[in-house]
Amino acid sequence: MKPYILLLLFACCLFSCSEDEIESYYGGQYLYFSQLKDAEEDENAIRVSFNNYPLDNELTVKISLGLVGDPFTKDAPYKIGVVKEKTTALPENYSIPQNPVFKANSATDNLELKLIKTENLTEDVSLLLKIEANDYFAGSVQNFDTIRVVFNAVESQPLWWDKDVKNVYLGTYSRAKYRALVQYGGEGAADFGSMNASQKRQCALRLKDAIALYGLKEDDGKAMTVPIY
Repeated sequence: MKPYILLLLFACCLFSCSEDEIESYYGGQYLYFSQLKDAEEDENAIRVSFNNYPLDNELTVKISLGLVGDPFTKDAPYKIGVVKEKTTALPENYSIPQNPVFKANSATDNLELKLIKTENLTEDVSLLLKIEANDYFAGSVQNFDTIRVVFNAVESQPLWWDKDVKNVYLGTYSRAKYRALVQYGGEGAADFGSMNASQKRQCALRLKDAIALYGLKEDDGKAMTVPIY
């Protein structure tokens, strides 16, 4: 339903018979969080867990933006604010570009938000971002002007590390082995569960080779092993 709501809002902005509405929208460019168009009603937040990136202490999240109105001929600065009363993330947990710009001659762009891993992220925290008006943009579109980012650093066994993965490819889960898998297993190793059987085998064999080459051990000092052969 979100795409149809957005189109209806745009139509109202352009064709409303209300004089007040015409005055407030006439001649301006507007930004909106475009990825909300395809989000379900109960999935209108970006969710990130550092657990899925065991080697990273910082993550860059790209948030899609769309433009209503004529594209700019030059890069146009825009403003993103934090709705503090609806944000539980601490300032040290995120970094927003100080002077973001919307690229010229385009109707789409991305805001690059940096998330920072700290010891306090033992449960979900949320960051509510809001598009604000400035000298270049008149503001945003209702229902598409804010977006919530929910994130944590809770360490847990990935859901895909099931009985089959344990018995055939990787053996018993451990945090040290998960870190080694991501480091040595090749591209996409962090999301091992999305691979097909051949890719899983190759990934597990790369880990096995790294164990032999570097003498990798578990956190308790025991030798790391995998069942793949």
